Amino acid sequence: MNGPDMDAAFHASPSSSMLLHTDTPHEPAHNASFSPALDPSFNPAFNPAFNPSLHGAYAAALRMHGACSGSRPPLPILPQALTRRAFLKSSARAVALSGLGACLLSACGGGDTTDVPAAVQLTSVENFRDVSGSGAGYPTTDGRRTRRGMFYRSGALSPDDADAATLARLGIAQVYDLRVAAEVDARPDRLPYGAVRSELDISPIDVSAVRPASEAEAVAWMSEAERRLVIDAQSRSRFGALFTQLANTAGPQVFHGSTGKDRTGWAAALLLAIAGVPLDVIMQDYLLTNTVAASAISARIDALARRTDATVAARAKPLYEAQPDVLQAAFDQMQQSFGTLNSYLTSGLGLSQGVIDTLRAKLVV
Repeated sequence: MNGPDMDAAFHASPSSSMLLHTDTPHEPAHNASFSPALDPSFNPAFNPAFNPSLHGAYAAALRMHGACSGSRPPLPILPQALTRRAFLKSSARAVALSGLGACLLSACGGGDTTDVPAAVQLTSVENFRDVSGSGAGYPTTDGRRTRRGMFYRSGALSPDDADAATLARLGIAQVYDLRVAAEVDARPDRLPYGAVRSELDISPIDVSAVRPASEAEAVAWMSEAERRLVIDAQSRSRFGALFTQLANTAGPQVFHGSTGKDRTGWAAALLLAIAGVPLDVIMQDYLLTNTVAASAISARIDALARRTDATVAARAKPLYEAQPDVLQAAFDQMQQSFGTLNSYLTSGLGLSQGVIDTLRAKLVV
């Protein structure tokens, strides 16, 4: 899948039932609407009867919260016409209420998981997970699935001895550190055995001094920061370098920031979009940070409360979590500035069509 075909899948996915605007690149895009498939069997991301096999840390977290018990609350039937933003926000609410997102992301459709590597569980590395999910991988809009064990995403890669041994068994060839020098100095990488490290130096979204007056203001601040990340020329150049190296390097590879949420989350979302994963599933993968990194997120919020007070920490909570509006803002900005996914990848990130095709070939079974 390349060029217009990839955009067609991304912008008019039957699995996500979502239409994105595809104006000429660099012209501001207008809001679009979609007509969701109301037949739950047509849309696996919102099928209440979904009953996947569970694997790894995602499954453990899910069982702990009881989200995959025999009965789930019924999912809402979406109206015939919603904006893309409303669709993704309703998707996120449905995930939160039903536990379906974690179930979906644990095995993503069920099916035969024979010969699929088990999900990697690391206790000392924040938010480490396979870009392609666990179980049988994520579904794509053309009826295929994402390939596990190729690309991993993570927070700071500072494993203890036990986790270092686990990483060594993955055969990781390359580690891409998205952090700037100050972040690296504060918490240096401990490389998996045999891996080579590359520094990409993408400026972080620094929330340390942000004191929003409300949770809504915190979400708005993060959304604007993510928009800047999407269009910043230096960041685009570095993301382009990341994807080019991911395409051209053989073997399993890891990219990471400090917490694996903002820079890492955008890179992972773009890779899944290249693979043809429906946008609603991409959103659920993004929000999975709140489950996988729950203890680290709570620790940061608690630390802020100790430095300030509980009210300040409560208002700032969205700064530390993955928020659906933030990823939506990133895709909105991509659309407004470049028109289409393929235009953003080629004109914005400087990727050749060959690199895009290679990434998809690596990502899709």
